[in-house]
Amino acid sequence: MKVLFCVGNVFVNEPSGVMQLAAIARRDGHEVKLAPLRQKGFPNLLKQWSPDVLAYSAMSCEIPMFKVADAQARAWAQGRRVLRVMGGPHATYFPGIVDELELDAVCLGEGDRAFPELLRRFECRESLSGIPNILVRGDAPKDLKKELIADLDALPFIDREVYYEAAPPFRALATRGFMTGRGCPYDCSYCHNHVFNEMFKGCGKTIRKRSVEHVIAEMKEVVSKAPHVRLIRMGDDTFAHTIDEWLISFLTRYKREINLPFYCLMRSNVLTDEMARLLRDAGCISIGMSVESGNERIRNTILHRGLTDKEIVDSFANAHRYGLRTYGCALVAIPGAKFSDDFDSFLFTKKLRMTVPAFSIFSPYAKTRLCEYALAHGDLPPDFEFDHHASRESALLSFSPLEKRMQVNLMYMGTLLCDLPDSWSPFIKLLLRLPLTFAYKYIGLIYQFLKIGIFVFPGVYPKNPLTRCYLLWRCFQYLAVPKRPRSS
Repeated sequence: MKVLFCVGNVFVNEPSGVMQLAAIARRDGHEVKLAPLRQKGFPNLLKQWSPDVLAYSAMSCEIPMFKVADAQARAWAQGRRVLRVMGGPHATYFPGIVDELELDAVCLGEGDRAFPELLRRFECRESLSGIPNILVRGDAPKDLKKELIADLDALPFIDREVYYEAAPPFRALATRGFMTGRGCPYDCSYCHNHVFNEMFKGCGKTIRKRSVEHVIAEMKEVVSKAPHVRLIRMGDDTFAHTIDEWLISFLTRYKREINLPFYCLMRSNVLTDEMARLLRDAGCISIGMSVESGNERIRNTILHRGLTDKEIVDSFANAHRYGLRTYGCALVAIPGAKFSDDFDSFLFTKKLRMTVPAFSIFSPYAKTRLCEYALAHGDLPPDFEFDHHASRESALLSFSPLEKRMQVNLMYMGTLLCDLPDSWSPFIKLLLRLPLTFAYKYIGLIYQFLKIGIFVFPGVYPKNPLTRCYLLWRCFQYLAVPKRPRSS
């Protein structure tokens, strides 16, 4: 069968979940293709390729886009036998989308075992009901069987070719990403991980690691096929939670057998002096490590980060001590906070002397604790439409129009403003008040992109100037333009 995976958009970070399912489908003899819906040509692709299966992977803010695409797909599929299934965050937390779009099924959580069984039954014209993690339209959600994949080594390496066929220019980037495990043990209120952990409680271990052998083997295969790769990106939410036997073994083998610079995401409570030294010695040159809020009360009582100011300051000091370049983010427009708290986060972040500091506006994810907090305290209207929120401006009712503009200006200009001398601090609020958002967007994001490319991911952009300009434009377009649905 022909399986068409549909995503909202493609970016520098490969959609590893979809690529994993594509690898499984290809292993089982199916043809696969990836369709980014924000790019034009979806109706033509349906006509030309004529897929048997449409596999949607959607976030809530992308649902309007998927509704447009699904309407086009249903019009095309008249008289054809086509399976329409949705997975990803929205289907996991809002399985009612199966009835709203009249899909054949939705996948809640991991589809590594569920999806191939769904394809097999569809091809053999068997009932789709009863597959763990698969909810068929018309079945009762309470009867859904749930599972977590225990043995990650049993899965094939992700299918990178399906991604590069859909986004050829990204093939020239001299970096590749790898996931070494799944699951997150932390309880951050703004993230869906705590919702996922509760949903799949009792279904197996939520924190799982691939074996060192399996990860190294994939890295060797990828680098052998793409010898231009100069930097490895570890894609895990937190690459290492502690110094254990797995980490020591992996870092030792990585240095001996791969020996490329790498980037990873870390957490302040984990990045001790010893951890920073181990990472540096193995080839780590840059890390991502978020602050989220410069106010300890907000960080811990509202965001549930469980990090003291001292832990954060010490972790960045450890990174600086061992020459690790740092990239980190702070949230602004947090429910229960004021704009003065946003500015305190800016000042706190500035003092950390990150290589590339960044700022983002809180986006409400339904069913998370922080979203429930915002609804309970009147920061969001009770009828707020999560699947239509695609604005860069805060959705909260607790901030004035001027404060919202200042938050957007901080999001765009924060990286540059952090690099200004401390003597500029009294003037920064004035700069944020100015109605120059359009100019700030271009000035600030270009500055941020250049710093990320030069310091955090050095050498990954292709040497061809035309390709480099195109990729920079795609990056800017992805981050600067809100995700609005296409009408055609």
